[in-house]
Amino acid sequence: MTGVSTLGQALRQIDNLNLQQTQLSDLSQQLASGKKSQNYSGLESSALTSIRSRTELTSIDIYVNNIERADTTINLTLTAVKEFQAQAGNFSSTLVNFLQEGDHLEGEDVFYDDPATPEDDAIRVGKTSSEIDTEFQAVVNHANNLFDFFGELLNTQQGDRYLLSGADSLTPPFNDNGTLDASISTLITDWKNGIISTDEIISDLFDGTALNGNSNAITDANIGFSSSLSNGTAGDVFVRADENSEFKYTALANDRSFRDIMVIMSVMKNENLPPIVDVYEDGIYPGTPDAKGAPGATAAEQQDNFYQLYNAMAAKAAEAIDDMDQIRFSLETVRVQMNETKQSQSDQRELLLNTISTIEDVDVNEVAVRITTLQTQLQASYNVTALTQQLNLANFLA
Repeated sequence: MTGVSTLGQALRQIDNLNLQQTQLSDLSQQLASGKKSQNYSGLESSALTSIRSRTELTSIDIYVNNIERADTTINLTLTAVKEFQAQAGNFSSTLVNFLQEGDHLEGEDVFYDDPATPEDDAIRVGKTSSEIDTEFQAVVNHANNLFDFFGELLNTQQGDRYLLSGADSLTPPFNDNGTLDASISTLITDWKNGIISTDEIISDLFDGTALNGNSNAITDANIGFSSSLSNGTAGDVFVRADENSEFKYTALANDRSFRDIMVIMSVMKNENLPPIVDVYEDGIYPGTPDAKGAPGATAAEQQDNFYQLYNAMAAKAAEAIDDMDQIRFSLETVRVQMNETKQSQSDQRELLLNTISTIEDVDVNEVAVRITTLQTQLQASYNVTALTQQLNLANFLA
């Protein structure tokens, strides 16, 4: 039987089958991955847009991570500041509630009746005991208990970073090395000995620097703050929130509000602060006091000087507590700004994801339908190929 040449048809059919099989393979891959292509070349002219969108998306993720890390840091800092403020408020209430009458000492009053003026009443000049009463002791105990706690709050850490050290975050901002107590003891002794006045000791305690001509001022270094904080080189802390925005969220341990509270605590717990008035244990005056009170010739003058210093500290404590609101406000403001930027970044992120999805992703339902259609076409092609291969002259003429 004579055959009919089908070479041309066969070659065309083979090319058609190969094309359909390639299409089927591509569609199967798309159905499995949900992507139009496994490489950018398959995206043709849209590839550049996809690459740029993914680059922007990576940058946004970095900025969002920056914001989230900074938010955690700010939250921990705010917790420390709030606790410091709350406990300082409790101590301020203790100062305010302290009865500013009398000398708060146990023992008997010591009087002096000047023989040159027998007609005048005897003058009270002191007490026979330097033991303070329970009310004064409660203030001292409260200061003792809080001082170390405040030091721990100033040294609050996040991992190995100190949150109140500024950019010098690997250095503890506060170290109770004894210099503050020693400096306070010297000032109190000089005050009681009349070397400095009550106004002068108040200035020494709260001036904060010797740059204003007060050589006796308690400095940050005296208090125990780190060298970078004391000399003003600690630097600020920033967060890069987007390409054009950088927010500062610095809170420093030597802020005046924290500083003044630490000084007040050190004064109130200092063993040289009591007694309020001179003590003559044998009750005999004139004579050298066994323990010196505040400066003054009489017990009344000594009380006046003591309470002048005491009231100055109470006022400074209240002022410091109010000033901590500003620290909290500054940190909260940065949080609001960061969250607004984060929301903007999130919105931009969604737009980029939609752009990428439009370019790269496929409609799996549409692909499934195309696969079914192509499989049908491929099966028909196989059938046609089989018939073509069986073609002879009789079949051809028929």
